Amino acid sequence: MSEHTDSPAQSTSTGHGASEYDVSLTIKDRDDVDGCGCLECRNIETTTINRTALDALVWSVRLFRTYPSIIAFAGVIILTNRLLETDSIALLPTPVIGVVEAVTAFAFIISIRAYVGTIVAGELTGGPVTIRAGLRRSIARTPALVGVILIIVFSVMTIPFLLSLPLFFLAGAFPITPVETVSFPVAAAVGVLLFAVPFLFFLFKFWFAPEACVIGQYGPLKSLRVSWRITSNYRRKFLLIIVIAIGNAVSLYLPTVLPQFETGLAVVHPVLHVISSSAGELLSIVWASAYAHIYVQEILS
Repeated sequence: MSEHTDSPAQSTSTGHGASEYDVSLTIKDRDDVDGCGCLECRNIETTTINRTALDALVWSVRLFRTYPSIIAFAGVIILTNRLLETDSIALLPTPVIGVVEAVTAFAFIISIRAYVGTIVAGELTGGPVTIRAGLRRSIARTPALVGVILIIVFSVMTIPFLLSLPLFFLAGAFPITPVETVSFPVAAAVGVLLFAVPFLFFLFKFWFAPEACVIGQYGPLKSLRVSWRITSNYRRKFLLIIVIAIGNAVSLYLPTVLPQFETGLAVVHPVLHVISSSAGELLSIVWASAYAHIYVQEILS
């Protein structure tokens, strides 16, 4: 694995208007492939589908060492986030700060994940991705990826609410409220559980939709269906849920937990906050690479 520069061979066009290079980076379900969909014809090694989730994570770390462009792009985003947390950013006009925050969030949620997914697809198919090709592919898939993210957010927030709504109406129909029957903490916990269970379920089912959109070049709705099928057929679903939960919990809570340790030195606290926040964001990008690898494994198996 190594960072590559552009070459004429990688821009050769096919009769359908798409480059052979772009086609080689597209990894779809076997039923959606024209012609043979075996591993050999896709130039994918058997070891790829035999890696565990932990192996995929280790592989992703090595990928970052080989492709410094990922670290460079991630570094720009992380540095911008740290600058947004400083007092010096207050010198800029409020609209400018809002634009910078929006662009940084978009790059962190959409752009970097699309870029990492493109590189993962290239490495697993034996077609290393250049910086220019990776950016071109990422930009081309951005509109569809934005659609996927919006549908996911709408679904995981709306569907659990609609599913739990009849139960709340049913509880309100009784003359005695649940709070009067049991304690308020118990009633609140039940209400949260009624929303949290379907929320987490649909979030898990749609988890690989961004990878299906970028790597498989599926549309938004098709990406959701592919992700649903992948998570339904995963033989180690429970293990996968644990891996995803641990990975995201570490990425989200590492920046908030580490600075709370008592150090006795006031200057250490802000430094530790910067380090932990940056490490958490970088780790989430590493996990994005692992998710892309798992998508390729499951779409081929």
